[in-house]
Amino acid sequence: MTIAPSIRFGTAGWRGIIGRDFTFATVRQLAYALSQWWSRQEDWPRIVAVSYDSRFLSERFAEECAAVFARYGFEVHLTHRDTPHPAFSWYVRHENIPLGLNFTGSHNPPKFSGVKVVDAQGGVLGDGLSREIEEAYREHHAHRVLAFTYDETRIRYVDPREPYLEALLELLDTSCFQSPLRVVIDPLFGSTREYLDGVLSRFPHVELELLHSFKDPYFGGYAPEATGETVKDLLHVVRDGKFHIGIATDGDGDRFGIVDRGGFFISPDRMLAVFYHYLLTERKLTGGVVRNVATTHMLDRIAAAFGLPVRQTPIGFKNMAPYLWRSDVLMAAEESSGFAMRPHIPDKDGILAGLLACEIAARTGQSLRAYWRRLTREFGELHQAKSICTCDPDTIRRYERFLQSPPERLGGRPVIRNETLDGLKLYLSDETWVLIRRAGTEPVFRVYSESEDPKQAQTLVREILNRIQDRSG
Repeated sequence: MTIAPSIRFGTAGWRGIIGRDFTFATVRQLAYALSQWWSRQEDWPRIVAVSYDSRFLSERFAEECAAVFARYGFEVHLTHRDTPHPAFSWYVRHENIPLGLNFTGSHNPPKFSGVKVVDAQGGVLGDGLSREIEEAYREHHAHRVLAFTYDETRIRYVDPREPYLEALLELLDTSCFQSPLRVVIDPLFGSTREYLDGVLSRFPHVELELLHSFKDPYFGGYAPEATGETVKDLLHVVRDGKFHIGIATDGDGDRFGIVDRGGFFISPDRMLAVFYHYLLTERKLTGGVVRNVATTHMLDRIAAAFGLPVRQTPIGFKNMAPYLWRSDVLMAAEESSGFAMRPHIPDKDGILAGLLACEIAARTGQSLRAYWRRLTREFGELHQAKSICTCDPDTIRRYERFLQSPPERLGGRPVIRNETLDGLKLYLSDETWVLIRRAGTEPVFRVYSESEDPKQAQTLVREILNRIQDRSG
């Protein structure tokens, strides 16, 4: 039997290909290492929560993990069915459980699985404890956990769905749903089945249509990521059925995708700006915003207009989580469809985002695109461009040189300053910026840019790619 000698936690947990590096052996090994590491944590009761998503073997991985913990004397709270990650995070926080393990590949293709480790506050584990767990795994990787007996009474099956939905209702202005609203919900075959519709079906004036609302571990053959490319069925149903809005979530429900009336996909950067402006103006809430280095600066413009602070962090929601306990921060935003608001959980919640989008549509009676146009009239417009390239050795060397000696000009314009908080972010005039960074969970470089001129943003992305891939000539 082959046991992987190490694991590595990226921006949101450990991820691997099923049957190659993510196996029953590595899962048992991780659970065993954690059971031994646990004793180092002062005052931690021996209670752990375990959950899983709807992909291939996730339930079995979770059961194997739970059995190891039970074998070593833990009380295990195991979800009775595949559960969205935000609901699991809420449960861990609500029950004050020291640690939770959710077996999920999130938005990645079906061949991947993974595990997100959640702390007692409901956020993805920070870098400090993640490094400790990696080291514990290395210390114990030679201890093969092959077969064992355990006390089955130590495993308690739990269902966080209903209390989690009640918690969501407290964050919404439910009076808005007294107006007629026609909604299509697309879980993309993932774990949010009976969650979004579980809230909206409580309101008689809301008409629901469900799409892909059954469990498919292969997600229809695609990566369960709620993007304009993967929600084409939703686009058609919203358009042809004359629905007001369509809501999609990724495989484990922490990311959102919004389709406006007429079948138009609303990009995450625009939707995040709409969320923030709506919470400040219509809901009369107050607080700054925390965003990562790749997220739209439209949030900065809105915050500045209200005299509110903006915090910038490296990519990874775990870096934003601590700010969501601060009284001067209202919302956290991540460019890859990540949304959180205080008070809730310190992690992104695609279910909450989808419900808030429905609230906005119901309250305003307008399309979301009309709301965005309203923002651009007040704050101007910003456009984003993105691309990726592979991490071959030559590209990595050129990237390292790029970090050491940043360019002084890009796109024929001077670079006025640069940051190395996460990769290299270069600022030009007129709030134009470009970022290149090495991905934490995939062997790729990611390039982002934002500018008032969409062509300028695309040009900057191409120029960075050309330089990093040595195609400038």
